[in-house]
Amino acid sequence: NIYRLDAVEADDAICDEYNDKGIDGVYVDHNSEEIHLFQAKISQKTGRTIGDTALKEFSGSLDQFITPEAIQKILEGNANADLKKSLIRNDIKSLIDKGYQLTGIFISNSQKDSNTIQYENINEKIRIFCAETIAENFIEFDADEGVTGSFDFDTSYAGVIDLTVDTQARIYLLPVKASELVQLEGISDGVLFSQNVRYSLGDTPVNKAISKSIADGAEHKQFCLYHNGITLICKNANFDTDSEKLTVTDYVVVNGAQSLSTFFHNSEKLTDDLRIFAKIISLESEPLSRKITINSNNQNAIKPRDLRSNHDLMLRLKAEFEQNNDQYEFEIKRGQSASEGKLVITNEDAGKILLAFDLHEPYSCHQIYRVFDDKYAQIFGRPEVTSSRIIFLQELYNCVVSSLDNLEYKPMARYTLTRFLLVDVLGHIIRLFNEGKDFLSNTLSMNDPAIREEIIKTCDEILAGLIVDLNYEVNERIDDFDYKKDFKSPESIRDWRETLIRSYEKDFRRDKASGFGLELTKEQ
Repeated sequence: NIYRLDAVEADDAICDEYNDKGIDGVYVDHNSEEIHLFQAKISQKTGRTIGDTALKEFSGSLDQFITPEAIQKILEGNANADLKKSLIRNDIKSLIDKGYQLTGIFISNSQKDSNTIQYENINEKIRIFCAETIAENFIEFDADEGVTGSFDFDTSYAGVIDLTVDTQARIYLLPVKASELVQLEGISDGVLFSQNVRYSLGDTPVNKAISKSIADGAEHKQFCLYHNGITLICKNANFDTDSEKLTVTDYVVVNGAQSLSTFFHNSEKLTDDLRIFAKIISLESEPLSRKITINSNNQNAIKPRDLRSNHDLMLRLKAEFEQNNDQYEFEIKRGQSASEGKLVITNEDAGKILLAFDLHEPYSCHQIYRVFDDKYAQIFGRPEVTSSRIIFLQELYNCVVSSLDNLEYKPMARYTLTRFLLVDVLGHIIRLFNEGKDFLSNTLSMNDPAIREEIIKTCDEILAGLIVDLNYEVNERIDDFDYKKDFKSPESIRDWRETLIRSYEKDFRRDKASGFGLELTKEQ
């Protein structure tokens, strides 16, 4: 959540096993040219503090990775396989050689004490995420958008410009003290930025540059000359000429999250000379608000899913769900309210499953841009992609997830791409039978809950055998393969797929496996 990673990237970072050299995770921040090595210490006792002993031990662990030669020794030594694979997969030795900074990230559910703070001040290579810091950086993305309540901006020291040009929106422009901006509600929990397309991106070069300017008091008077300002949208804005206060009600910042977050975390260094321009817009039009948000952030990537939410293919599928099904609901927009008593299938999940089952690309299912960008038409723009097909594939996917409880290698069982590999394999197996092909091409059959249940039951039986085969293959290869790397490779996926399908065909011909007909046919 704090690092803005998806499930696959987060899993890729973890290497917490016996003999991990004191390192629980490895993540490369290419924007900042930093290698982040994680260590987590979780206390079960209330009131315990971090101290400095664990930090000194962690510092010693980091010294093992400080040069390319040191990393080579780890690779040649007896460190656990997951750590070695992570170092190789991320090419850490070369990055250290290129000058990437080694940074330790220490995570704890305890609080800092005086010893912690003192050690932190003298050791800049370690960043500490204690309970309080985690709470401040955590984004509750299911929360209501924006802050409910009022805030008064003091305009007495500089005045305010009324830029209103029509009845749709009232616009004010004013230079605001940074020390005043940090008093806005919703900075620490992210509610203030809930409509912002990027939130605060963490310790990026932009944020570092802002922090550097904040630290230099002589720069404060010049700050507004090279800062783009912030944009705040509110339900109401009223300027009182007598008190010289501009009051905003029910507000959200749609551009400027990086700056405000950096101000907030450096509030003790702010002076009254540090001001930035604030554009305050009062309106109640949601479409216009969304347009302002996008245009205010047009230098950043907008999530493709947001831009597809009103596309014809999405609207057609949503209407089809509403018309033909009383059990499921199709979510095409983040934040869409679900109807009571209905199960929700998101277009993001549906797209990933279709990508694996129909397009046979389970290795791409962690790349969400493929679903709503370069593969969008191939995934959703086909006659056979109906609400019935999506419902069937969601139930098939649920079946796959349940079957992974029996996979013995638990890290691989939890890995998201493992699910899509099995979805892909099942797609091939179903198509080995004429009856299976007929089912997949017959919308009426797919829409029949009884027929669908029968097919899913057979898939469940097949999965039981596939998991046995997968356990055998993993045990055979455990020291020689990196599943986090393999499951992103088309060539490796093809090898895994062929191995599992070949084993299934043998079992079926020996009457040891269920099928979707009496005989196998040549897959098209």
